[in-house]
Amino acid sequence: MATLIDAAEFTSNEVYQIQATDPVEGAASGASFSGTGISNQPHQQLANRTAFLKQRQDVNISKIGVLQAFQALFTGLMAQNGYLKIPVADINKGLIQYIIQWGMVNWGTKQSEGLYGPYSFPIAFPNAREVFMPVTLTPESPGHAGAGDDVAMVSAGNLPTTSQFWVWNNSPGPDSTDASQGFCWFAIGF
Repeated sequence: MATLIDAAEFTSNEVYQIQATDPVEGAASGASFSGTGISNQPHQQLANRTAFLKQRQDVNISKIGVLQAFQALFTGLMAQNGYLKIPVADINKGLIQYIIQWGMVNWGTKQSEGLYGPYSFPIAFPNAREVFMPVTLTPESPGHAGAGDDVAMVSAGNLPTTSQFWVWNNSPGPDSTDASQGFCWFAIGF
């Protein structure tokens, strides 16, 4: 039994409508429609369209898989201590996930000068932490501007892991009114 050979092509308004006066004509050398024959021509055209649509569907399915994998790279946690992962085609590193994290540490009372920690990020940075910015929760007291209520990050070289950080609480003012009672922080890495 012979079969029609599909060719993936689509042309609108092309399916031949068999007329009442058309003779029954099957495939043969010298038959109409390049040997397909009048009776087979609509079937051939529909088979070609089906092959065309199947080919397009296969391409779409593969692209949907790529898009779903890309979408899965966007994750996050919207909370007081949270994070956001964003996939980026970095010029130097290729496809990576930028990770933006934020949080707050509230000691509840003003703390004396010293090193405090370790504190944990909501998630570890798999590769590196590029930016870390702590900001004190205690504003300057009137008349003590610049007295030293800021918190400062320990240098990146001294940070033991990409999952934790330490902060230095600077010396409070002479009457301890400027001592920090905590800090907010923001970090970027990948």
